[in-house]
Amino acid sequence: MRTIMSANGTQAAGGTRPARIMIIDDHEITRAACRALLRTEGADVIADMPAGDQALAAAAALRLDVVVVDVSPGAGAGFGLARRLRALPHPPAVVLTSSAKPAEFGTRLDGHSFVAKAGLCAAAIGAAAWGARGASLPGCRRTGHDR
Repeated sequence: MRTIMSANGTQAAGGTRPARIMIIDDHEITRAACRALLRTEGADVIADMPAGDQALAAAAALRLDVVVVDVSPGAGAGFGLARRLRALPHPPAVVLTSSAKPAEFGTRLDGHSFVAKAGLCAAAIGAAAWGARGASLPGCRRTGHDR
């Protein structure tokens, strides 16, 4: 069991349960690789799907702790989805990810938590989601991918 963390990184009331994570990426292979890596680190990835209205509805219904959203420099869909996720009644922490270099986004990443796909691991997602250096998702263990 892990501590329940709210989107702002504080411990939620009511005890412990696994952190609830969703991966949103239009590439099935990328979702599968991310899901497998995070699960080997002890994270509880409960859903993964392509971007769209179904992903938003699922995120709302599942009351997630963290949603990892793929973005690209040339498309605004991921950024729009991130805004919509943050507007949910019980918003998850939203972490953007991309294969592109942060510099390719210009100022579009300002105010967003971001982890490059090459560095995606439980420790990086936890640090981005809750702003604590060296933090990991609750209950996750280091596997060497996060160093």
